[in-house]
Amino acid sequence: MVARKYDGVPVALSHGSRTATAAALSEIHLAPGMTACEVVEAVSTVIRKPIFLEPTVDDRFKMTTGGFAVTPEFVVIVFRGIDPHAYQMHSLFHELGHLLCGHRMCDRPGTQLESGAVDQLLWNETEREAEFLAYKITSLISRKTRNSQAFG
Repeated sequence: MVARKYDGVPVALSHGSRTATAAALSEIHLAPGMTACEVVEAVSTVIRKPIFLEPTVDDRFKMTTGGFAVTPEFVVIVFRGIDPHAYQMHSLFHELGHLLCGHRMCDRPGTQLESGAVDQLLWNETEREAEFLAYKITSLISRKTRNSQAFG
């Protein structure tokens, strides 16, 4: 199988990640026209915890687009409230992807990356899984066909 490329760099999911993401998607039963709130509710049902969303303009989120915290009772997803709506939705779906795959945290380096988005995406398998699920969630709930998504 040939890996797809992201800005010219191969991006591939391992067999285990493909299996995990397919299983995660099958649990939430997405359909065209679903809202982001309905997707959050579907994920909440699967993980058996309420999910609270918190847009923020906190300076600590200048270099990261979102994150999540899992408590014994609930989950909080924080994302940059100053980003364009479509980007906020992608960030939200990325964090939901982590939850669907059973990731307990966003496994990013402790210091800011000096490099671009490609290095962040390729940094580890959990980030690739979450990114793949963000793309799949968006494409599955879109009301447009795949061919018309790119050119409106």
